[in-house]
Amino acid sequence: FEKDVSDFECVLFFDCPEEVMEQRLLKRGETSGRTDDNAESIKKRFRTFVETSMPVVQYYSAKGKVHKIDATLSPEDVFDVVKSKIRGYIE
Repeated sequence: FEKDVSDFECVLFFDCPEEVMEQRLLKRGETSGRTDDNAESIKKRFRTFVETSMPVVQYYSAKGKVHKIDATLSPEDVFDVVKSKIRGYIE
């Protein structure tokens, strides 16, 4: 991956169960006007994510570079966790 993409000091992985993400996206779809915020499109997006992104997460996890973040928390709490995870990389 490093040759084709880049090497990273860290990777943030926002871990959230599929059911929670689906609920959130369906709720967003009520007001977003996005035509792809429907159950069928959401399931396709999940499959695409698992097929294309999880190998990258696994690759960098094996190198000890992945910081797993519980994305079921409130947006404010997720932001606080992100700040604590990246603090050492940006200071």
